[in-house]
Amino acid sequence: MQIKVALPNGEQVNVPVEPNSTPGHLKENLKYSIRVPPKMIKLTCEGRELDDIKPLSGEPNNVPDGAVLIAEAREGVPQEEVSAPKSSPTPTMIKKEEPPKPKKPKKDEVRPVLSDSDLKKDKTLSPGHQGWAPKAAYLEAKSKKRHLAFFKVEALDDKKAYPEDEGSSGMAIALGDPQTSPVWTAMAKELEIGEKAKFTVSRKALDFDPEGLNPTDSCSNWEVELIRVVDVEDLHEDYQQLLHLENVGGKERAEDLDNVAVHWRVRRWMAEGTFCIASSRERIAILPGYGLVPIEDQNAPPVSISIGEGQQEAAEAIASRVGPGGKGNLYLKTQALKANRPAGCVIMEVEVKSMDTNRGPGTAGWRGWQSLITERETGDQWLEEADGRRKQLETFGMLRKSTEDSKGAEVHVAEQVHKFAYNAERRYRRALKWIDMDDQKDDRKMMLEQATLRMRLAKASTLAHQRFGENAHETPAAEPEKAALAEALEILSRVLKTGEELKNDAVVYECQKMKLQVCIQAEDVPEARRTLEFLQEKQPDDEDLKSDNARINRLDSVLSLKKGAGTVEDLQKDLQAAVAGGDKAKVTEILQSLLEMFKESKVTWDAVRTCKVGKDVGNAMKMGDPDIAALARKAVGEIQALAQRGALGI
Repeated sequence: MQIKVALPNGEQVNVPVEPNSTPGHLKENLKYSIRVPPKMIKLTCEGRELDDIKPLSGEPNNVPDGAVLIAEAREGVPQEEVSAPKSSPTPTMIKKEEPPKPKKPKKDEVRPVLSDSDLKKDKTLSPGHQGWAPKAAYLEAKSKKRHLAFFKVEALDDKKAYPEDEGSSGMAIALGDPQTSPVWTAMAKELEIGEKAKFTVSRKALDFDPEGLNPTDSCSNWEVELIRVVDVEDLHEDYQQLLHLENVGGKERAEDLDNVAVHWRVRRWMAEGTFCIASSRERIAILPGYGLVPIEDQNAPPVSISIGEGQQEAAEAIASRVGPGGKGNLYLKTQALKANRPAGCVIMEVEVKSMDTNRGPGTAGWRGWQSLITERETGDQWLEEADGRRKQLETFGMLRKSTEDSKGAEVHVAEQVHKFAYNAERRYRRALKWIDMDDQKDDRKMMLEQATLRMRLAKASTLAHQRFGENAHETPAAEPEKAALAEALEILSRVLKTGEELKNDAVVYECQKMKLQVCIQAEDVPEARRTLEFLQEKQPDDEDLKSDNARINRLDSVLSLKKGAGTVEDLQKDLQAAVAGGDKAKVTEILQSLLEMFKESKVTWDAVRTCKVGKDVGNAMKMGDPDIAALARKAVGEIQALAQRGALGI
């Protein structure tokens, strides 16, 4: 429903709301413009004050669609609870819809080489306050350090300024960057810090900007001011990820899997300005002149990120390099760290507020049993995510055949399975390490927890290497997967022994269920069936076992087809030899074997097509024997039927 909110300045703002939302929700949005706490805001409709916790459209509020609500501060608000306009500036609006700078379609994307006539410094408009000189090594193609220059420029012919926002820190250009015009590096070399000068620039030399970072106006006359130059770290030595640490903070640094409390902001990186497009402080406000908009609430609490888990890679890269109180900016090109961030060139800004220093028994953040359970539950969440995506892939594989359109999505989901399982594996290993450090590790409660962690570790470590896709079982397991499977079986044998010693049937049962998953991945069908039979005897109503039984049957079928492909290749070689030797009896015997395999689909169409056995069947047909020719024609007919079934995914 749509309502109008009349602000204290008289302006009416259109606000879309859900009928079951409450006046209390609206007050949270209004506090940024009225500048008093929500409890001190008064909302009325047709002279009636609205109940904060009751739905807008329900009793007793009864707010109709299109109604006008009057918002004002309550009388007698304590002065200390009112935010003065000067002390509380208008919140920063988050421009979520601010797109990356559109790139010009160009046939020739070769970076221009400057000649003496391409750039001329006409005159200095205002002197600088500090001289500087670039380091040649920082301008090389491969370097760990770069110069990041900040400019304010004006295209005099077009009367256009960069950046557009006067309050901006400047247009950021990495000197020597092969994806920006060389004009800007040349200008920086001719300017002192703080100097402003007029330049005449060749339009052709200026018109190069594949990433949307510098102006490309069709303009020859420019006023350029070099605001500052800072040294930044090039994380990959390719100008794609440039890290500027404004403040290194305290001495302590976050380690792998540490939780760090941060504020983060994503800004657009382009010549026009560095607009905020995402923030951890995001809130929704009702502001005069704008209506309902996302803003940054400077009083919002920090959010927690885990170092090394790869969910916010850009934020983690900064947070791992500064201590509490530290702040850094990571300048990212379009193709750098693309996951979980807005597209295009962006600046990730992170401020570290605090960090959890729990690193096991004896450390400052250790909380005993609570820390251990929290670590295991974090691993469980990752394992659940990984297993859920594994099931998605297997369900998709059963329902339809992969196409060119779907393969990309399948690869992405498979990568998520491996990533999430690896995160779970690391959590379980860390928790097990903590148990080994604890002086109560022989306690029954601790032994049961250790058994649980080992079982989950066995599943996570193997899932982190599992193969997916149509040809997963045709591809032999790589050495890391073989090692993970062997380790998992060894771990589970120890857990099984512990469960039997503790006479804990639940541990024994869950251990066998984990073993079943490992056996399926290891393609050990006989052991998987034995384990399944044991589990079915214990709990015949377990629904998971029905799904596992189906997986074993599918695996058995795939392995049979794989074996059939090898058999076809062997029969093909024998057929070639028999045809060459004119052994009609042997040719007849082999054709009958092939015909049976084709009829019963004991081999896939892909295997038949790859080895080209149809050509050898055709050669047998040409031997001049009518019986062999008839048998060969039947075989060709079954090959065609096999091809049709293959096309249908049957």
